[in-house]
Formats: sequence, structure tokens, C-alpha cells
Amino acid sequence: MENTGKASIPPDQTEGISKNFEETIEMDTLEEAQDMFVTAKDRLLNVNQWHEVSETIKSQFQIVDHQAHSINRKAHKGDFIKINIPAPGTDTGEGADWVKVDAIEYDDYPDENREVIAMRLRPASNPSNADESVAHFFTDHATSSFVIERHQKKIIARYFGRNEKPNTTTEKLTDTVRNIAVAVGAMLGFSDVQWKGMLKGFLAT
Repeated sequence: MENTGKASIPPDQTEGISKNFEETIEMDTLEEAQDMFVTAKDRLLNVNQWHEVSETIKSQFQIVDHQAHSINRKAHKGDFIKINIPAPGTDTGEGADWVKVDAIEYDDYPDENREVIAMRLRPASNPSNADESVAHFFTDHATSSFVIERHQKKIIARYFGRNEKPNTTTEKLTDTVRNIAVAVGAMLGFSDVQWKGMLKGFLAT
């Protein structure tokens, strides 16, 4: 992981575009910083409440299982996330975009007074039907990685977008056209406000 001593989150950038965003706060005491890290970690993993973290987040996120049943708990590796963005959806995704929780990692470095929680999401198929096509405007090479790090009294929230490229391998022309339009908009920065707002929301006091 960039700037955290980890290697697996986010993955290497090999195609498409990448994005990096960061927000930082510093608490007055170490105890306050430790409490803030726990709060920020909980906000990161409580995906169902992401739309409440910041007013800039216009999408709705819902954790579901492999049968597409809604789950009300913190995210686990292997969970699917149904995303309703403020734009027309695809037929494959039944009106939504879908990602899977690719990885969740926590590391503690007592000698450095540092701890890190990270979660990586990857475009996925819609678990509610038998179609295994990726139901997202990006290909499944793309990832979105969120990192919360505490280093002594400082808390850092980071977002890493990697290998972002429009998903054009759909069976339906309407889905392909839609994916190109939404992906290009995201690549041009229309989603940047959402991610920056989310990072600020994770660290809100």
C-alpha cells in the first residue's frame, strides 16, 4: 500500500487511469487519535451508511450476500455491494452497478505507534442472476481502495482508484453505451467530489 508499508492494496497501475485523494487531521492527544481511528474505521466498514457520511455522496450502497440478499452489518471480504448511482443503470445489473469486497486488511505497528485498515473493491457480476458479466461501468481490472491510517496523533484517509477503464464487453449495446458515458464522466472527475467528500466524512469530528 502506498505510503503505509503494505504492498497488496492498492494493486499496481497497468492500464486506464488512476486517482489518488487524501485527507488528514491531527488530534490533540494520542487517546483522541486512537478513538478517531476506531470511528473512522467503523465508518469505512459500515458501507450501508456511506451515503450518510457526506452530503456529497449521491450514490446508495448496500451490502448483499451471494444470493443478493441485503445484509445489515459491516463489510466482510467476499461481500457484494449494490450501488445505485444518480444515472441510468444497466440491464445486466438490474439498474445498479455491482462491486465485490476484494480484500480487507488491518496492520498494527506498535514500534511506530501506527495502525492501518484498508479495503479494496472490484467491479463484479450481479449475484441476483446467472449472468456472470461484470455489471459495472468499469472493467473488473479496476479497483477502488480505501485506507485509514493512524500515525501517532495524525489520522490519514486515502482513496486509490486504479486501472479505471470503461467496461465495453457487455452483450447489450445499450449497456455498453451507458458504461462508456458513465465511465468517461468518472474518469474526467465527476466522481472526484464524492470520493473527497467521503474521505472528509470518515474523519469528521
